[in-house]
Amino acid sequence: MVSLKCWLIIHVSSIWMAFARGCGEQQTRINGWCCDLCPPGKYVKEFCTEHRQTICSPCENGSFSDHYSVFDSCKECQSCQQEYAEKCTPTSNARCSCDSGFLCSNNVCSACEENKCTTGEKLKRTETPIGGELLNYSYQCELVCPGPAYFDVKANHCKPWTQCSAFGLAELFPGNKTHNSVCDVQALTHGRDRETAHVILGISFAVFSLAFLVSFFLSFTCVKNLRKHKANHYPMLAVSTNNTDYHLSKEESGLQLIIQDESKDNNNIELHLGRDTTL
Repeated sequence: MVSLKCWLIIHVSSIWMAFARGCGEQQTRINGWCCDLCPPGKYVKEFCTEHRQTICSPCENGSFSDHYSVFDSCKECQSCQQEYAEKCTPTSNARCSCDSGFLCSNNVCSACEENKCTTGEKLKRTETPIGGELLNYSYQCELVCPGPAYFDVKANHCKPWTQCSAFGLAELFPGNKTHNSVCDVQALTHGRDRETAHVILGISFAVFSLAFLVSFFLSFTCVKNLRKHKANHYPMLAVSTNNTDYHLSKEESGLQLIIQDESKDNNNIELHLGRDTTL
């Protein structure tokens, strides 16, 4: 027979082994008993006893339980300041979001704050633990393109400012975080226009002068050739000694008639005198 001492040792060992093995899955030890855990969506209304298991009850409106637990109440649903990405259910908490142009002030987005960063700036977020798993967020705006550069929205990358002085131009507007510097190109354009006008006038004067000289030379050559052509094809007529070949004026014609009449009269007188002498 097994002695009393040995029996006590075996009995205590069995109890210790049962305790050491622990409770079953989804159970926990309460007051020395393995009690069932309440599933998601419920809470413990009454703990288990030697004669019965745990009594669970559904979560009330505005509360939830998202895992197996022995809590005697459900957790309160999260409230959102602006938008609900997901509504709260008995088994899940609500998920919040912020309107466009606003940022979450914590990791559960239960509060929102305005995004004060503009184009050409980026957000820098700092996280601060405030208890449990909750984190508080703070924001700071920083330049996307530090230094002498601007952010090109269309190209979506940084570009350096144009240095107007490097091109000998005055700067009308300095560069900023989103726009390039603006140079006074009109002054350069006007200068180039004046230079172009002077060049055009000079060329026009030269072309006009050359055209005038060419025209004058051609005219002179044509006249000279024409005179030579007339001299070769129409030689001068021989000088006639006949008075009728000359065209006389009225006065000269009248004088000639008088002279001829006088000559006739003289001839008649001579003839008459000769007849008298003969007689």
